[in-house]
Amino acid sequence: MSKTDHEHNMEFEAEVRRVAEAVWGLEPGQCQPSYYADNPQLQELDGIARLRDVSHLIMVTTSTRLEKAKADVKKLNVAETYEEKHALLVSKWFITEKQLDAQHVDYAKKNGVTTITLDQFRRRFFDGRKYISLRRNGAFGSARDLDKDSITIDDSKYVDLPITLIADKQSGKSLDFCLDKHATLDDVKKCIRDGNIAILIAPFGAGKSITTRQIFIDLAAEYLKDGSSSVPLALNLREHWGQGFADEILDRHARTIGYMPREDLTIAWRSGMASLLLDGFDEVAAQAVIRKDNKTFMRTARREALNGVRDFMTKVPTGIGVLICGRDHYFDNEQEISSALSISSKRCQVFRLGEFTDEGVRKFLEKNGIKQTLPDWLPRKPLLLGYLIHRDLINEIVNIDGAAGFSYAWNTFLTKISEREATLESSTMEAQTLRAVMERIAFSVRERPSGTGPVTGSDLSNAFSVETGQAAGEGVLAQLQRLPGLTQRDQDPGARSFVDEDMLAALQGGAFYRLIKENFKSYNTKPLAQLDSKAINMAVYLLNLDGYQSSTIISVASGIFRQKSPFNGVGQVLADTVMAALNMAVSEGLSSVDFNGLTIDSAIIGRLNFEEIVVRGIVFKDCIIEDLLINSDAAKSDVMFSGCLINQVVGIADKSGLPSNMFVNCDIERYDKMGTTNAVLQLNLSSQLKALITILRKLYKQAGGGRKMNALFRGITQQNVLDYIERVVQVLEAEGFVFITNDVVHPVRKQANRVEKILVAPSLSLDPVVTKVIAL
Repeated sequence: MSKTDHEHNMEFEAEVRRVAEAVWGLEPGQCQPSYYADNPQLQELDGIARLRDVSHLIMVTTSTRLEKAKADVKKLNVAETYEEKHALLVSKWFITEKQLDAQHVDYAKKNGVTTITLDQFRRRFFDGRKYISLRRNGAFGSARDLDKDSITIDDSKYVDLPITLIADKQSGKSLDFCLDKHATLDDVKKCIRDGNIAILIAPFGAGKSITTRQIFIDLAAEYLKDGSSSVPLALNLREHWGQGFADEILDRHARTIGYMPREDLTIAWRSGMASLLLDGFDEVAAQAVIRKDNKTFMRTARREALNGVRDFMTKVPTGIGVLICGRDHYFDNEQEISSALSISSKRCQVFRLGEFTDEGVRKFLEKNGIKQTLPDWLPRKPLLLGYLIHRDLINEIVNIDGAAGFSYAWNTFLTKISEREATLESSTMEAQTLRAVMERIAFSVRERPSGTGPVTGSDLSNAFSVETGQAAGEGVLAQLQRLPGLTQRDQDPGARSFVDEDMLAALQGGAFYRLIKENFKSYNTKPLAQLDSKAINMAVYLLNLDGYQSSTIISVASGIFRQKSPFNGVGQVLADTVMAALNMAVSEGLSSVDFNGLTIDSAIIGRLNFEEIVVRGIVFKDCIIEDLLINSDAAKSDVMFSGCLINQVVGIADKSGLPSNMFVNCDIERYDKMGTTNAVLQLNLSSQLKALITILRKLYKQAGGGRKMNALFRGITQQNVLDYIERVVQVLEAEGFVFITNDVVHPVRKQANRVEKILVAPSLSLDPVVTKVIAL
């Protein structure tokens, strides 16, 4: 026997012993070979598992020769005479890699030996068909048939969503989202089949759960067809808050779907019979307490919440694949993903799920009996579209002109659905009150770890009481339960979640606008995160309609800062208000803005952009900042960052490039010198391409629903690039990348994927818009 054959045989023996330990509930290492020095005929047994009432004797082989089978059966018989002196019962197993001929099996049977392949041995202790039948009838995350208000979904209504491979990590290597490669659902399934880790990320409502369900259906079909592939165990992680161990998670899962005996799921997992589909890593939570002495408290909380997932990952059987799904941007960076999910030593591929393509959304609408064309501003996400179809709101959508941008479109839509809801015969609220209640509820979920729910019945009634000063009666409670924008949560009877993050942002922006107008008199929220940039945009849009200017917003912030008895969470309020003021100042075309000695303490901030405007008179103390964009004008600023955790500083290559006296005792995790307009201008590209990249970055990568035409010129110091700005905008408008209203240039959201590909490698791009720009 060659060394390679010997190694293969030894690995197979080790795998059989590991499966035996799982099947018989032994600790790792309790099933070991046994050596009989006083018996040259026996010498060694490949494995023995001694239980209280029975001892299992095991011989293992990769050979199919009859002589080898007879020799191993003889060893089992000899070993039996030794073991029956100590055990009540002895059971003899001859476990093979391949199915043996009837002659081999018959010989072993006559000697009281059970002959079985390893696959058959695994499946002897777990009914995969029974599990699949029960699991198909259960809920898959937020996926549901809204027409029937049921978790039972018609398989024929599934439509593929775009999938992109963004990372392909080898074992032991670091995770890096450096790829942008087209992929399919088959690629995700292949990763799982090959025994690797597949991570699927997407925005809220983009179809992660329905995609997980489809993967389950496809992998289950493969198992039912041949019986040799692994059984997919599909778990909703939001059902397992506080569970830190794999076996207790599987036990509760078995109880949820009605599988008995429950311990069989653990046996199936440990023995390598089952692959894992874990949906919703962003939907489990630990108790997070904001602490000034621990700026990474949110990261710590996320890690603690995923103890159960890590327990799974540290015990993955060889050759068994795992799918893990969750919201994109939930983790701070790739390093946190590797640590929180314990994938550092494993082969892993990361896939990003996109919104429907034009063809995909057409198929989805047709399968639901809809023929209208959707406006560009509306997200192409399955959950939102299904909700709009179910609530018969599509006609309200298609008649809204989105030419004025995100905030105008969503403000118009929210006004329309509030008015329509208020006109229903059973309605007990006026349109204005109904929208105010929706906005207050939306703002309150900032206190929830998920950021979207759950919204309980008491949350609904409290919001109504705060807005109206009245108690919610029976009729009001009935209407609150069916408020637009909320969908049912299957694991939390009576609770709701918001159906889409864009709609949620629009509602939160409306609530923030009203709070600013009243100087935060009714503020009672303790948020766990910053306001989304789209929420800020909505607030600024509504404030502009009322004639507010950035100077007014700064005055509001100053008043809050100077209060003698500040309310709870004032730091986050100030941070969100400053972001609104900055947004407004940029849109007003200001070159600088002064916050008059403001200090923001212990807040969370998303993308802080000092690239387009010089900021003065503000201190950020003990804050968590996702991205900070600065350029060469930073030296003109007297902004200070003290004790802050900054995920990324954009526009600077390393620590040595930081402006002096601006950063004190700050932790900066990484730098990106190529992410600003100034960096683009230093690239070895044509002036046309520099103009194109600058415009696309400002419209698609920076916060804001659009840019005034003159803002596209800001920050560009090279005249030859400035000369191309207007001409490039004209090309983008002709190619459907932008639309212009009232001298404001808006991005077209359906082109976002094309823009990403252009920005990754502009000089190599074959996109028609790049070709036309180069030809200018």
